Amino acid sequence: MTEAAAHWRDKLGLLLALMGLLLLLGVPQGTLAGTLTRTTLEPLFPPPLMVGEKSKLLPAWPIFRREAAGPELVGHVFETVDLEPSQGYGGKPINLLVAIDLKGTFLDVRLLSQREPIFQSDKGKAQLAAFAAQYTGLTVHHDVQIGSAKGATLRTDNRAIVSGVTAGTVSALAIDRSIMQSASRVALARLGDQQAAATGPGPSQAQGQGQERGHQQGQVRGERFASSGWNELVQAGLLRRIERSNREVERSFAGTVGAGRDAVATVQPQGVAIDVWFGLANLAQVGRNLLDAASWERVRALRASGELVFVTFENGRLAFDREGSARRDAGGVRALLHQGERTIELREVDAPPGVRLAPPRAAGGAVATARLWRSVGAQPLDLAQALALEVQVVRDGGGAAPQRAAASFTQAFGAAELKPWLPEPEVTAWALLKRAAAPRVGELAVLGLGLALLVVLLVRQRWLAVNTRRLGLVRVAYLGFTLVFIGWVAQGQLTIVTLTSLIEAAVAGQGLAFLLADPVAVLLWAFVLATLVVWGRGTFCGWLCPFGALQELLSLAAQRLKFKPVRVRRRLDAGLKWVKYGVLATLVSGAGLSAAWTETAVEVEPFKTAISLGFDRAWPYVVWALCCAVLSVFVFRGYCRYVCPLGAALALFGRLRLFAWIPRRAQCGTPCQSCRHRCQYEAIAPSGAVDYSECFQCLDCVEIYQDDKRCLPLVIERKKTAQRRIPIQAVAV
Repeated sequence: MTEAAAHWRDKLGLLLALMGLLLLLGVPQGTLAGTLTRTTLEPLFPPPLMVGEKSKLLPAWPIFRREAAGPELVGHVFETVDLEPSQGYGGKPINLLVAIDLKGTFLDVRLLSQREPIFQSDKGKAQLAAFAAQYTGLTVHHDVQIGSAKGATLRTDNRAIVSGVTAGTVSALAIDRSIMQSASRVALARLGDQQAAATGPGPSQAQGQGQERGHQQGQVRGERFASSGWNELVQAGLLRRIERSNREVERSFAGTVGAGRDAVATVQPQGVAIDVWFGLANLAQVGRNLLDAASWERVRALRASGELVFVTFENGRLAFDREGSARRDAGGVRALLHQGERTIELREVDAPPGVRLAPPRAAGGAVATARLWRSVGAQPLDLAQALALEVQVVRDGGGAAPQRAAASFTQAFGAAELKPWLPEPEVTAWALLKRAAAPRVGELAVLGLGLALLVVLLVRQRWLAVNTRRLGLVRVAYLGFTLVFIGWVAQGQLTIVTLTSLIEAAVAGQGLAFLLADPVAVLLWAFVLATLVVWGRGTFCGWLCPFGALQELLSLAAQRLKFKPVRVRRRLDAGLKWVKYGVLATLVSGAGLSAAWTETAVEVEPFKTAISLGFDRAWPYVVWALCCAVLSVFVFRGYCRYVCPLGAALALFGRLRLFAWIPRRAQCGTPCQSCRHRCQYEAIAPSGAVDYSECFQCLDCVEIYQDDKRCLPLVIERKKTAQRRIPIQAVAV
């Protein structure tokens, strides 16, 4: 490629970068929405079933059964894209219809739509639909594991192994996450709502209130909740009681200025002075079971600001002081929290709570007073650690210089009781990557060793290329490793779909966590991006691309059969190399504009057909992939050099390369042209300069550079050395 062409290529790279930036900044963010309606759902649930109206707060339709006494609620149906739009390999959410009954059992799971790159054919759609259908009959409580595509399945009361999808690990994980997370949210918001069960279809006020409460209570993803009564909460250790008689309190003040200050205690020593139940309302298991919807919303708001909220039920004679400070009489009471060396005061929340589940009555039949208390100041406590709650009774000793005395009574909340009910932490990108990598540790280890070996080979390029036979054997062996292991076994074929999906997700305002769903691809991308800065495009295109390896191995096999590829004229070669940049520009612009045809346009890349699916695909895709592969027999790696959009993208990013790592001499180009004439990629200019954007790191030129029979400067030097030798003749004695 001439210097002028390289100059304009760099301008094209800048134009593409600016185009991507403008698309990301200027295109409105997209929104996700389901496509089902009550009308389209009704044929799926024929009589005696009937579908109710969709809630405006939580996107789910109730399913009823007609009974003589009136409609009976039996479950809910919803679209996963409305609740958990998990992105697949293409960066777009997979949408499924899911129906669950009141126990959280999946009644029906159907694939509605998907835009996964390798599953666009009827056969591909059928594969994903069959995978999703395996969840029917399972429950939201099942621990579901995805096995191999042909592995054994398993179903028990709490565990299941489902068959995976060939070449579709990322898509299967996205479907699993969509089904389980969206169903859990609906179960949390709807199935625990007892009021909804008694409400028939239609716009009744009771149903609206039940739906609103379910929506409000189910907004926190990862919340743990099960409908429980008072005794169950006590047995679980989530409700603790501090109870003391007048005599016990008075005994605690013995020997202090507060002794004898409570006249009632003297008269009624057996009476109840303190009787308080405590519950940590931050936990949904406590707050949702004990409080009404308005109070639970108040707790959630305080919790979001980082505060602890307790609910108390008081039946004793001594009541808590509202402001948290002790009153100057016989019964000033305050509440404190302790964890380690930390102490935090509790103060009453302004609005009194509405109680859904009342505690047991006191001995005299009085109803306990319910109140909410919040922690004061910043939140220094860790709910994963045990904490103690203290009821402190403060008395004033009276006199001209009053002194105070305090009696304390504590009750501990153990970490073991709290931990099972803490909300599940938000899944971080790192956690997603670790989860996906766990079953692929072996593949990642082999890949890591292979990449480490490649680094050693490229660093010691002169040693590798000093011997023609060594270079040939090592290169063929590594290309075989790339094709068989990286491509067909580990499914590590990098693709332009990653770039287009990234652009589409960014434009639509969606997350990029889907990029971490395939740990093999993550490791390869990390390695390729790092080596772009060191060596340029050639590390991936020349050594790590499975489809590129397939082309080169086919070409080498044909050359063994004395079939040599055609040498394209330099001018035509330079023009054809621009085609891949045009293909890249088309795909990038389509992805930025969210054009639907982009999903079809990326099929210009035959990687999915040849590598990911092993040519097991509809015939048009197979024909195109075979044409691209066989082209290399006639034009050495013709697809890579002239068409590949991923190669074009890497060539542009490869302009960040820091090193001119291929050794050159002053005589390269003038007078020596050996490397240029023998470079099958046409990546060396007549001047002898290497065009790293078109170099595939085959190391042939490094081999020639060291060969005193092919490198002209070395040939001349060898001849001069031979001429300087003085022949020594043997003299007979």
